[in-house]
Amino acid sequence: MKPIVVANVLLGLAALVACAKPNVLDAQCVTAPAACTEFIRVGSGSARIRVHRSHPLDTPNDSITRALIMVHGADRAILWEFRSVLAGAYLAGSLQNTLVIAPRFAANQPGGCADSLSTNELNWECDLQRVDWRLGGNATNDSLTSAFAAMDAIVLSLTQGSKFPNLRRIVVAGHSAGGQFVTLYAMANQVHDRLKVELSYVVANSAGYAYLDDRRPAKQWLEASARIDPSDTTQITFTQYIGVSACPAYGKWPFGLASKPPYAARLSDAQLVRQAAQRPVTYLLSQLDVSIPGPGGYYGSCAAMAQGSTRLSRGLAFASYMAQAHRAPHKSIVVDGCAHDSRCVYTSDEALRVLFRR
Repeated sequence: MKPIVVANVLLGLAALVACAKPNVLDAQCVTAPAACTEFIRVGSGSARIRVHRSHPLDTPNDSITRALIMVHGADRAILWEFRSVLAGAYLAGSLQNTLVIAPRFAANQPGGCADSLSTNELNWECDLQRVDWRLGGNATNDSLTSAFAAMDAIVLSLTQGSKFPNLRRIVVAGHSAGGQFVTLYAMANQVHDRLKVELSYVVANSAGYAYLDDRRPAKQWLEASARIDPSDTTQITFTQYIGVSACPAYGKWPFGLASKPPYAARLSDAQLVRQAAQRPVTYLLSQLDVSIPGPGGYYGSCAAMAQGSTRLSRGLAFASYMAQAHRAPHKSIVVDGCAHDSRCVYTSDEALRVLFRR
């Protein structure tokens, strides 16, 4: 969607909420989204995570039937992505019945990320090499609390008590680094089967995936992936990875199941495989997201390139792998006309059907 169109959508959204009933949407969430924040406690102590939300979390609301938890990207541009999802909710006609929540995985380290932190707010690592928040790493100021545990707390807070008596579905979605968080969380979390509401996952344009064994896309497919028809993933074949000696990291988290962080390590590999195959995941893959992610860096490494050369090819390959090797009921959808742009994705017709209407 073109920026000017989205800008007009946001203006229309602001005008709508200005004259809407109070429980439709707090108007300041559009006109001043930074004001629409709350904290959710994580664990039994005082640790907490800040979230942006479209409706108050402590006020009973029987209009809410769906919650959409949106995980931001690596740059933690939380307001941009929160407003992008609100625009999608507006286009889908779902502002009144959908609670949009956007947690902020704040990071503040010397010489690195410099987010401002509130009292008792969890502080996350922002260096991939040290297993940051997107990989389910633990907080730097609470070594026992994982970013995945923080998501557990958010999910459980929506289903406990009687604040949202008509809540029927929770969707956890993320774009780019947020998408990688979601694909790992979908596999590793232990709250999925405890809920009385339906929980599903939407992964948009992740730069990598955790393969469940040593198979990877065949070399001949990797070489042809730039020319593949996205609608025909039956072309994709897989073979035992043969570059182990040259690329020993190919099977390590987040590209495989070795060297898992503590949260994921609580489960055996067999349990992770079973959960990954059974849980409902949709991959939203931008048609034009065809540049090499971080060439020469972490996502341009041999471990990443073994999965494909672009985010589009990696997503198509992993969805096909899960279907072929593990009979997973996962779906991949190519979003026409979008590149690596969360606003374009979240306001696309393809995303609206998955996030708000299914």
